[in-house]
Parts: sequence; C-alpha cells; structure tokens
Amino acid sequence: MFEMLRKMIFPIIIIVLLFFVAMIVLEWGLGLSRQQQAIDKNLAGEINGEQISWNEYNQVFQNLYQREAQKSDKELPDSKVKELRLEAWKQLVNQRLIQQQIKKYDIVVTDEEVYEYLRRYPPQELQQLPAFQTNGQFDYQKYFNAMADPQATSFWKTQVEPLARENLAMYKVQELVTLEAHVTEPEVKAWFLGATEKVKVGMVDVAFKRFSTPTPPVTEEEMKEYFNSHKDKYSINERVSLNLVMVEKKPLPSDWEAAYQKAKAIYDSLKAGADFTQMVERYSDDPSSVENKGDLGWFGRGEMVDEFDKYVFQMKKGQLSEPIRTQFGWHIIKLHDIKEEMEKPRGKQKKEKVKKVHASHILIKVSPSQETLDSYYRKIEEFRTKAEKVGFFKAAEDMKIPVRSTGYFFRGRNIQYLGNDPKAGLFAFNNNIDDISDIFENNSAFYVVQVADKKPEGLATFEEAKDRVELDLKKSKVMDICRDTASAIIADVHKGLSLKKAAKKHGEEYETPDPFTRSGYVPGIRRDPMAIGAAFALKEVGQVSDTVEHAQGVVIFELLERITPDMTEYQAKHDSVYNVVLMNKRQELYSRWMDYMLKNSKIESYIENFFAQEESNY
Repeated sequence: MFEMLRKMIFPIIIIVLLFFVAMIVLEWGLGLSRQQQAIDKNLAGEINGEQISWNEYNQVFQNLYQREAQKSDKELPDSKVKELRLEAWKQLVNQRLIQQQIKKYDIVVTDEEVYEYLRRYPPQELQQLPAFQTNGQFDYQKYFNAMADPQATSFWKTQVEPLARENLAMYKVQELVTLEAHVTEPEVKAWFLGATEKVKVGMVDVAFKRFSTPTPPVTEEEMKEYFNSHKDKYSINERVSLNLVMVEKKPLPSDWEAAYQKAKAIYDSLKAGADFTQMVERYSDDPSSVENKGDLGWFGRGEMVDEFDKYVFQMKKGQLSEPIRTQFGWHIIKLHDIKEEMEKPRGKQKKEKVKKVHASHILIKVSPSQETLDSYYRKIEEFRTKAEKVGFFKAAEDMKIPVRSTGYFFRGRNIQYLGNDPKAGLFAFNNNIDDISDIFENNSAFYVVQVADKKPEGLATFEEAKDRVELDLKKSKVMDICRDTASAIIADVHKGLSLKKAAKKHGEEYETPDPFTRSGYVPGIRRDPMAIGAAFALKEVGQVSDTVEHAQGVVIFELLERITPDMTEYQAKHDSVYNVVLMNKRQELYSRWMDYMLKNSKIESYIENFFAQEESNY
C-alpha cells in the first residue's frame, strides 16, 4: 500500500501543480478579459459598482487640459498630460464617493436653500454672461431680476439649480464630516507664533546671474562627454508625421453676395430711421463690439484693417457708410466725430497733429452656406475614395489638391497645420505607416491624413538632444562656479574672517533683506523652503549657516536677530487666527475621511490600461 503511494506521489504533485497554474492563468485571464470588456464598453472605471463612462471621464480631463493650456503658449509636456489624466480620475472618484454618501445618508436640499444659495452666491459663470452685466461689470440687480422673472423659470430649473443643488448637498456632507473639529488655545498660539516669528539675516547669495552673462563657453567635445554621462536624462517619446490633404471651408462668391444682401437690407433700414444700437444688438457678428453697442471708440490711422481704415478716414461726421468689404466680412460704419491731437507717432521723435475718428460698426460675417459645405465634403470624399485605390499622392495630383507634410509630433501635442487635434493624433499613433484616415473636420476645413512615418520611443541621439545638452552643461558649469565661490567664502569665515569681508574678498555682496517669516518672500531666493528653513535653523546671533543650494544659486546666512511677535497683536487677531486654524483642522479632518473612503471603497480604473493598450499597438 505504502509502496503504491510512494510510486503515485510524483504524478499527484504534477497534477496539483498543473491545476494550480491553470487556476492562476484562469484568474489572470478573467481579470484581463474583464478589463478589456470594460474598455470595449467605453468605461473609464467603476466606483463601488457604479460605472464611469469614458465620455464622462474625458469631459473632466478636457476641462483640466484646456485650463492648464491657457496658462502658457507652450505645449504641455507628456509628464503634465499624464498628471492631468490622474487628476481627472481623482476628481471623478472624489465627486462620485461624495454623491454616494449623499444617497446613503439621504441628504436633502430644499428649494428654499437652493434659492438662498443662488441669491447670496451668484455662480461665477453667470456673472460673466453679458445679460447680467452693465458696462462690462456684473450687475447684481439684473441677476436678481432674472431670478424673479417667470419667463426664465426653465433656464433656472434645468441649467442652474441642478448644479447648485449638487454643490449644496456636497457642502452638507463636508459639514457633517467636519462637525467634530475643534481647536485648543495652545494650537492657536502655536500657529500664530509660527506664522509671525521673523528672522533678520545677513545674506550672501552667490547667484547664477553673476556668472551666466556671458555664459561659460562649452565645446562640442564637452557636450558629447556630458551627453554620454547623462544619456538617461535625454529620452525621447515616440513621434509620428502625417501627410495631409485639406479642403478649406472658404466662402464662395455666392456666400459673399448673400451676406452683402443682408448687410444692404440693414443699411436700408438704418437709412429709413432704424435705431443703430438696436440693429447692432440684433444683427452684428462682432461679439467684442456688441458688448459696447458697436462702439469702436477713438482710433487713429493704421489701427484698423486697410479697407476699413481707408474708408472711415474719408467719411464726414455723422455719415453712415454703405456695406464695406474687409477680410472679416461686410461692415456698416457710423462716424460719430473727428478730432486732432498732438501725439508722438510710432517711430518718430517729435509730437505732431494726429487725426482720430470715433466710430461704431455693424459686422456681417461671411460664412460658407450649407450648399457650399456640401460641395467641399463631396470633394474630400472623392479624394479619399480615389486615394484608397491609386494612392494618397497620386489622388492628390490627379485632383490638383496640394499635400502638406507635418513635422514629427509627440502624443497629445500640437500637429502642424492642425493644432491640438485629438482625432488626428489618435489615428496617427494607432495606425501603421501609409494608412489613410476617414474624413475629419474642424471649424476651418475637411481633411484626410495618412501616416507618413514613425520614430519609436527611446533615448535621444546627441544631435536630437544637442540644444538641451548645451543648456544643461552651461547651467552645470555656472552652478559649479557658484558652489566653488560659496565654499571659498565659508572657508574664509572658518579662518576668522567675517561673512561680510569674506564675501567682498570673493566679489560677492553682503545683503540684509527685510526680516521675513517662514512663509515669507526673500529677494533672490524667493520662497525656497530649504533656504528659508536653513535661516530659521540658526539659533544664536552671529551664527553662520553652511552653503545652501536653491533654484538660482547658492546662499549663506548669518543670523542677526530673531524677532518674537508682540503678544498684544495675538490678542487683537485671536479670533481670525482661531478661524484659520479651525479651517485647517476641518480640511485635515475631511482629507482623512476621504482617505478612509478611498481605502474602503472598491475602485477600479481602466484608464492606465487603456493608454497602455494604445502604446502596445505601436
């Protein structure tokens, strides 16, 4: 019996191992399959069983992206785009968890609460609407009158109140969570001391600016050596280039004629006695001038486009022009007044008489009609069909349409001729070289793209990274000079020289900035936490710090005075300090509650898997 078991033990172990491996593969497969199914169903994730659509996620992401893009003219780096992806998901998770708590605790917001909230706190979006402004400023009376207008009930009920109700419900959850927050007197006093205690220092800031003008010279050999020792620093993401055929949505002569007839009818009405301001508000396509009732203010020659400029300066006071054509459309101009002023024209040294006019206008823009757009679409459709048969360039040649070639671009970046175009970008990175897209459309054109070339992700070559290498090497050289200079100053201080004399010996200035707090601003080092922390770490008057590197150089501090705040000021500001500390505690308590919710909720994100899948396709 035992002999038989001994003979069977090895096959049994093999069977158990195979079963164990099969179960792991099955579980992994089910997990991957589930995630793939979620991606196929257009889901961005699930929060406690509640599905989050990709469209909902993408709307939050696009809002964050546009807000960030408006801060700078430069394209957002890939690292920032990835950061925004995570932030969008985080916002969605937090919002959805709170909404689930609202349902769980059956939190109710009454109509009276919504009304009072909107009355006291007009939403910022509504404050910016022209209907609620006077002379470009928010007019509360207009806003309040609109709230009481029965004809506007649908607008408030469907577009404004739902968001206000949601905000109030979320606020009630926060109040419920932070109800137990309380503050002790020692905490208030400690915060006050930390916020108002100051130090006065002597400072030697060995700054970049001294050694970077002119910048230290660098040779090609030095740059290559620096590049070879820092290769990992110079990676480059995948890049794609496209061939592009566009059919622009330009108005045809018939569209110009139709717009002219509209402008002529407005002109005839004005000549017959119609009110100019009312006609501006009703018909003008210039949003900036509509806010000012068409008034362009006073302007001199050369401040308007040529056709407008030439005509208006030939008009007489009080005259109304017939429709004038410019690149923007048809203008009807009303000249209010003419004057001459002594001014110094651009490029001249002396003042001279300058003629100025005060005018208003009505603009009728010229847009392609639907018939025109249909003809353009048929043309691009014909091109695409032909391109599939005879090739992209041959089809363009036969139809006499120019082909544009974009430069190489990165994922999520602007595309030459197209700007920030997610559709074309997604096609470019998800398809193979020579693949031809469907017909795309933006505000100015119909277009078709073809993947021209791809360069894989990897380390940059020296030539690709040369400009960055040169900047980094020069900065490194300047920083080395700053470090050496600061170290030499400290060495002389250790030998017995005062910091002021040691600084002068090495060509640096000994400064005494105004006393500053832990969160204060210091000229040269700004609010650098490491540098300011080093200043507050000094305990005795006359004590000198070690060298401290900051964003723009190396600094050395000498403590001159530690300024303890006047406690009578503490008594005067006690209540406001108390409120600040209480608010901080509430925020901390709310953050801990949210962390607890995150840890104890079932949250599945398919976002990273989606982008990882995209990347695996190239």
